[in-house]
Amino acid sequence: MTIHTVDSIRAARRFQDRRRAAAARVITTMERKATLNLMFTKNGSAFTLSNGTHVAPEIAVMVINDVRILSQSDGLFPALPQTWRHVES
Repeated sequence: MTIHTVDSIRAARRFQDRRRAAAARVITTMERKATLNLMFTKNGSAFTLSNGTHVAPEIAVMVINDVRILSQSDGLFPALPQTWRHVES
């Protein structure tokens, strides 16, 4: 059993805060009409914004799970979308 110290809890919270801030920056960019795209390369899959900015997979998952983001259902198979857009509310 791990006993968490004050410093380890702060470090974990800072890590999560950095991830949330990165996801917020991506969503802000998507509000300005950019799209999040999933590309398949010879090294595996990669997420990028339509302006060419690389997005880490963990951040992309956080963005995709946001209620303001809608998939375009444009993949080869209906259950595997490759493009996501911000929906105006």
